[in-house]
Amino acid sequence: VRTDEYGGSLENRMRYPLEVFQAMRAVWPAHKPMSVRISAHDWLDEHGVTPDEAVEIARRFHAAGADIIDVSAGQTSEDARPVYGRMFQTPFSDRIRNEAGIATMAVGNITDHDMVNGILMAGRADLVCLARVHLADPYFTLHAAVALGDRGTEWPLPYLPGRDQAYRLAERAQEVIRA
Repeated sequence: VRTDEYGGSLENRMRYPLEVFQAMRAVWPAHKPMSVRISAHDWLDEHGVTPDEAVEIARRFHAAGADIIDVSAGQTSEDARPVYGRMFQTPFSDRIRNEAGIATMAVGNITDHDMVNGILMAGRADLVCLARVHLADPYFTLHAAVALGDRGTEWPLPYLPGRDQAYRLAERAQEVIRA
């Protein structure tokens, strides 16, 4: 644990990240958004960031000019004991968005388009970021659009025969549901 001006209290621990952020903000075009990724819970008791501190961290970055907070959690120590589950980091995004008054990105075990839409429609985040689901299915977004009945999403030219098949399969599935 650091004991200099960059360690200990939250104010001290925020000093270096805010210095870096302010230096970047100074050279980043003002008309372009700037985000900050934070760990909202380290699952390390008094030795890591707590959800209460995460709200204050977001407030400080917002005051420094951040436009959005990318809310993650954990993976800061091998001693951490996170509680995993469906959308397990979304409550942190929700709290920061609604208590700190800054836009947030929700991440973490968000695996289908219904989860994404639920998070957004409930006002728990402003953006939802998906990673592993795209690793498992690089065409996840196209497949989700078909499942939602969206025929306006553009597909790359080489995939148009696959798009047409996806539409036909979705139509058949709807016929089965209606029958």
